[in-house]
Amino acid sequence: MYEKKGRYIVEFPDIPSTRQHQIEISVEERRGSNKEVELGFDEERARREAKRCLSCRRCLGCALCWAECKPEAIIFELEDEEFQLDADSVIVSAGVERAHDRVDRRFGLGQHLNVITDVHLEQMLRDTGPSKGLVIRPYDGEIPGRIAFVQGYDSAAPAMHSAALCFGINEAILVRRKLPAAEILVFARNLAVFRAEHENALKTLDGINLDEASVTATEPEANQSLTLTIVRDGTEESRTFDLVVLLTQPQLSRELRQLARALGVSVSAASFLPAGEGSVLVSTDKTNLRLASQV
Repeated sequence: MYEKKGRYIVEFPDIPSTRQHQIEISVEERRGSNKEVELGFDEERARREAKRCLSCRRCLGCALCWAECKPEAIIFELEDEEFQLDADSVIVSAGVERAHDRVDRRFGLGQHLNVITDVHLEQMLRDTGPSKGLVIRPYDGEIPGRIAFVQGYDSAAPAMHSAALCFGINEAILVRRKLPAAEILVFARNLAVFRAEHENALKTLDGINLDEASVTATEPEANQSLTLTIVRDGTEESRTFDLVVLLTQPQLSRELRQLARALGVSVSAASFLPAGEGSVLVSTDKTNLRLASQV
């Protein structure tokens, strides 16, 4: 053991140590064969690699990280500081979450691989996402030919319901651009107000059908396609889709709710939704404290 600034630290002579590399077959073995080149770690190499990790998990005050940090970027004596700033106005920006625990379990999220949420699809649509911008079925990587967007929550305030539908339809438009031949349907309830508010925009939808109906059950097929039980005007029918996207209900983040309490202002999720199109600032009951609405 040695002492540094009054702290006793156990020496680990093998940290840092050389990174272990996977075992690979020789070039001669690779020629004219389809053998796996990288064979992974054997037991000895695996043990050596595991020992390279400090395995802190939770700080015990051992100061090993401080001792190993050559730039001495870790300062244990550093204390939190509070600052007071004078500002003419404060604008609170919303942090919106889409909690999966509000998704109705009857849709089989987490049980059926080809049932995803709009958040998962958002990641899939990104060029830097897990599928590099390709819209595919998680089960087998195939391109879906029939896609259903389904209201995944039981009910929501009108403003939040409208926001969730806007988000879902925008994603459906992006999917349509990537898959022009795909059949895309959006199933949701209580659409009268939404249709009236977005009448002109909905007229421009190309190849996307907005259907006021309830999905009451989801059953997987042998190829992991999903058969939906759809109820419309008291009539029940079944339709099969390659991919089901559940629309989630947006909600305020826990951090934002804590900030609002600290500022002494009452907020709700709908507080951050603009009454009209475009980004606007919403006034509160506190002078010079406003909310930046979600578009």
